[in-house]
Amino acid sequence: MSDNIIFINPRKLIWHERVRLRHAACVLLKMIFSRRFDAPILIDFKTKTILDGHHRCYAANRLGLKNVPCYPINYLEDQSISVYSRRPDVFVDKKEVLRVALSGKIFPHKTTRHEYKIPEFQPFMISRLWR
Repeated sequence: MSDNIIFINPRKLIWHERVRLRHAACVLLKMIFSRRFDAPILIDFKTKTILDGHHRCYAANRLGLKNVPCYPINYLEDQSISVYSRRPDVFVDKKEVLRVALSGKIFPHKTTRHEYKIPEFQPFMISRLWR
């Protein structure tokens, strides 16, 4: 497991885009049946904004998990992460993602796409995350 993984209450994470409820339900069922949290949520370490993992966060909240594994990065400074818009009518860059998230407004689902390689991760048993 990566040394950079931290655990945060999912209710303290800030969203920047909506989830697709059908996909969120699939993620939730997968977590229930596998009893595992398979990938950390990628977040900006300064603001706790979710960059990748909105559906996992939604599922964690529905399950009542107390903590979720997160991989924090310095979003604005880290050149190894990039973001682009999946919607031709919506402009996004790193500053805009954080501005929208911190304003309390959020983009529609599937607006942004982040490209970043998270180090190898050992899944966590969900039973450990309720504590």
